[in-house]
Amino acid sequence: MAEKETAMEMEVSSPQFLAGFKCAPAAEGDAYMRAAILGDMASDILMGESSALYQRLYEQGLINPSFGGAYEMMPGVAYLYAGGDSKDAGAVTDAILREAARIAAEGVDEDYFRRIRKASFGANLRGLNSFENIAVTLTECYFHGYDPLKFPEVFDSITPEDVAAFLKANVTAERMASAGSCRNNKSLGRDEKARWVSCRKHMQRGKAPAAERKNLL
Repeated sequence: MAEKETAMEMEVSSPQFLAGFKCAPAAEGDAYMRAAILGDMASDILMGESSALYQRLYEQGLINPSFGGAYEMMPGVAYLYAGGDSKDAGAVTDAILREAARIAAEGVDEDYFRRIRKASFGANLRGLNSFENIAVTLTECYFHGYDPLKFPEVFDSITPEDVAAFLKANVTAERMASAGSCRNNKSLGRDEKARWVSCRKHMQRGKAPAAERKNLL
């Protein structure tokens, strides 16, 4: 049975995490291309490097340049994910959920939406200069039944309301699962190890003190 949250103790230099949000798979055809573009834009608007959430988490020291996220699709499966190094993965995922809920309730800033749409459209346009990208895109489009050269029409059809609705439907605690790795306690000193044992007991009960969690992870 799938678990909502799992953690491993490893000999890592910095704690790492990955959180995923299960999304509804798209139908084949034009709907598949639209879902891919909408998901990519929603991910960038929520937690891209120019987003308010990314800047806030970075300034708080909760993430570093390793942090990132994206929207992925496979046959019968779709998901949005985020991850990277963090001393407090729980605080990061909580912030992601709060920001998604805020955007869903208040809507997407029009100017910010236009900037993200232009950047995403430009990336698709630049891809036409790559033989490899064209080959991969045409192959994917053949199997999923859509015309890749219709992407300008798809971008025109996506609205800020579509992004807000996507986040409201998909980026929720009920749809989230997460995994993380924390420092192995073998290299800790006596005092650190005592705090580590105490913190692990609290974490197993879901009551880890924030200060201890921040110092040990």
